This record gives sequence, C-alpha cells and structure tokens, in this order.
Amino acid sequence: MMPDISNLSVEQLKRLQAEAEALIATKKDQAIEDAYNQILAIADNLGLSIEQILEVGESKRKKSPRKTVAPRYRSKINSTDTWTGRGKKPRWLVAELEKGAKLEDFLI
Repeated sequence: MMPDISNLSVEQLKRLQAEAEALIATKKDQAIEDAYNQILAIADNLGLSIEQILEVGESKRKKSPRKTVAPRYRSKINSTDTWTGRGKKPRWLVAELEKGAKLEDFLI
C-alpha cells in the first residue's frame, strides 16, 4: 500500500520526488545490467559472443524481406489510391462503397 503523502509540505514533496527519480534511475540501471548478464550467459552457453548472436539475427532478417503484393483495386478518382485486397479497406474505398459502388468496380 502507498503511504499517504497528502500532508507533506512542498519542500518534502520535492525531496521525495528527487529520491524517487534517483531510485528509478538506479533500478533501470540494475535492470539493464541484469539483462546484459543474461545475454552474456546465453551467448556463453552457445559458445558465441554477443556480436556473433547479433550478426546471425541480422542476417536472418535480411534473408526474408517481405514480398510486396501487387494492388488489386484502384480508385477511379485518384489513380494513386490503390489497395491490395488485404487488411482493412482504405478510407477512399470505404467512402465509395458507402455511396453505393461495388468492390468489383475498382478491380485493376
């Protein structure tokens, strides 16, 4: 339970705030150090350096770039407005459909 600090003076509250900020900084530093030590232990168990693990991770990300999907629908008003047919319908298409247009009307 949190202590009631409503009766503290402004000066006491400022001192409490400074102490809290210092404690927060210390706890963040400790969390970072703990995480670093966990990463070192994982790397050590694998017989690798942290740098080697990062290199492997980066190379895996670069090997599988997202494939771009060709648009299937195009706006009749603005030809730069397109939609692949995946995910949420774009605003321009929703507006046209609300006016009574059919989705097939915008097929490319």
